[in-house]
Amino acid sequence: MISFNRIRVIDHNIVIDKKNIFSKRSANIKGVIELKETIPIINVFEGKEIIRSYVIEPLSSNYDLKGQFLHFSISVQENDAVMIDGIISNRNDSHLDWTDENYEAVRFQPFFLKSSEYQNKQLIGKGLFERGLHYPGTITPGGVRNICICDFCKKSFTLQHIHSGFSELQYFYSLNSQHSLLVKYGEIENLPVQLQESIDEKSLKELETTLSDFSNEGYRYYNSLNCPHCAKPFINFEENKHIRPGEYYANKFINKEFLHYTK
Repeated sequence: MISFNRIRVIDHNIVIDKKNIFSKRSANIKGVIELKETIPIINVFEGKEIIRSYVIEPLSSNYDLKGQFLHFSISVQENDAVMIDGIISNRNDSHLDWTDENYEAVRFQPFFLKSSEYQNKQLIGKGLFERGLHYPGTITPGGVRNICICDFCKKSFTLQHIHSGFSELQYFYSLNSQHSLLVKYGEIENLPVQLQESIDEKSLKELETTLSDFSNEGYRYYNSLNCPHCAKPFINFEENKHIRPGEYYANKFINKEFLHYTK
């Protein structure tokens, strides 16, 4: 067991004690968990109640995580936010850094403890920046995958990403959200670029007609990214159109491939 102040880590379980007059509101802890399953599940408890279960889905290139190690960092902040990150390694005393091509890290979707549950509800349908999975002004390395929790069915799923601004491309999710299409700047007339705040609806419809000629999967600029389990919106662009230009990371579900537009 690893423990400090309000946080205890026991095997694959993270236990966060409820606040009391003897504990500090904030706490931080680092350590190493030995992964004992091929597909490990990290459970988070608040007191005796389980509040999150994150499935560490393996990459196809590293399909069996049993016997490997998660070098973790856990932070409980004064506003009740919980942030958990980890780096996967086959050693318990060291790990690769983000500059290595085999770097493999996980970022667990941050959340608020039950005393601030209303803040979790305010994040329903919002983007990955607002949810704390990416940070403005800081590039999330490609080797970091995000483990998300659906707002509705509460099941875990994993996203991989590319920085589409630096890659000079736009992305579109299919209607069922199972595929992510990448289009390079200049390949289609009136293609919106990342951070472009003024979007002409007429030009957008013409562009989407071109995409429908390429594929019948219903690619649209404002299609949501849906939960792969229950198909309800996770990033709900239809209801939050204003956040779409600023969500410049293109996402795909783990071990799937991005699709590329060709004329």
